[in-house]
Amino acid sequence: MLVWALVARRTDSALYASAVTLAEVADGTARDANVRRAAKALRVQPVTTEIGYAAGRLRFGAARSRRKPRDLTVDAVVAATALAVPGPAVVLTSDGADLRLLLEGTAVRVEAI
Repeated sequence: MLVWALVARRTDSALYASAVTLAEVADGTARDANVRRAAKALRVQPVTTEIGYAAGRLRFGAARSRRKPRDLTVDAVVAATALAVPGPAVVLTSDGADLRLLLEGTAVRVEAI
């Protein structure tokens, strides 16, 4: 994460994250110190009412095209957040398939890291 913060600074970009992402990576252990340190390099975005509604729409649309049901709620919130921040936006993720599905047809790019 700190490397991405350096890249963002050098390219006059910003790193955004949804508050829900912190819930995915924080676990209440001593490891959270690293999470908090990395979060300082981010612009953490709250899950607003509008992002919540947008995430629901994205989740519903993606679920219709899947053969196997899977809970896409967290990924949908991340996708809706990416759509809400100033663009151009790129979502960095370790698992891009669901986010690509959710963001299909939008200007947001998804990159696996």
